[in-house]
Amino acid sequence: LAVVETYIANGITDPAFFDMQSALLGREVTKFTYVSDVAQPIAETLVIVAEALGRDQPNRMGLLFARLAGYLLPGYEEAILSSADLLSGIGQHQLAAESFNDIPENSTNYISAQTGRAEALRAGGDVDAATEVLETLAAQYPDDADVMNALGDIYRMQDMFEESRAAYDAVIAGFEAGATPNWLVYYTRGITSERLGEWDLAEPDFRKALELSPDQPWVLNYLGYSLVEKGEKLEEAQAMIERAVEQMPTNGYIVDSLAWVLYRLGKYEEAVGPMERAAELMPVDPIINDHLGDVLWMVGRKREAAFHWSRALSLEPEEDEIARIRRKLEVGLDVVLEEEAAE
Repeated sequence: LAVVETYIANGITDPAFFDMQSALLGREVTKFTYVSDVAQPIAETLVIVAEALGRDQPNRMGLLFARLAGYLLPGYEEAILSSADLLSGIGQHQLAAESFNDIPENSTNYISAQTGRAEALRAGGDVDAATEVLETLAAQYPDDADVMNALGDIYRMQDMFEESRAAYDAVIAGFEAGATPNWLVYYTRGITSERLGEWDLAEPDFRKALELSPDQPWVLNYLGYSLVEKGEKLEEAQAMIERAVEQMPTNGYIVDSLAWVLYRLGKYEEAVGPMERAAELMPVDPIINDHLGDVLWMVGRKREAAFHWSRALSLEPEEDEIARIRRKLEVGLDVVLEEEAAE
């Protein structure tokens, strides 16, 4: 009471101080307006500690604090979500999915919790259940960009490219209606069109993604590599992939793309260095070993080429590549290229 009256005496005119003075003079118990229970600030502090402990590397100690917060304040959603995230981080995907599902449907956290649940199910190997969760969520919230984007992603992971593109179309329709566009959605929709063999639709999406994020290495690499495979705009493709390599010099797939565009341009000697570097970065990748064999063959290192083709076969390449690699081992790359040209 003395403190409140001192504030008032010093000219503080906030009505709250007069209300407090009246309550104190009447010996009324002042109700808290934010902290309603002694457990609340303790639980909030425990969640902060849990998230700090799990920020760099999710661990069981962080989970302990998050679980304790939930025990002290049952139904505390920040504790539930923190526990779920930490469970996912330590590989307990089924428990994470169950934790995400504790968020009620009337909560503002419900959509993010259900998308988190779907991701936990997917990471745990239950792709069908994850897809079902997202399909149900999409039926409830067809205008939610995060939901439709997650649905597009899980369809794409299952090679359901038509369904995936339809989901991305819904997200991009939102961009066209005024939502802030995201390069990633154009990039992933471009992938679905490219996999469907509709390059006339894929290329504009990749270029739109680059318009929104000009130095995005994944887009630069995918577009550049696709152009190389199609034998189109090879000089531009090389420039794109070089920019991608500058940003991600230790990514074996992107370094492989650079070597491959040099190979396709007939710059075989220049291709050797990055191709060998890609194989160092990704030594058990069948595509990279196959590519290395091709590059080495073209510079006359035929015994080494055969070694890497044999190695590629041992690494379980795609079914449609097996026959081609075996044919190269039988007759050499020159004959295979002549046969393919004749066809």
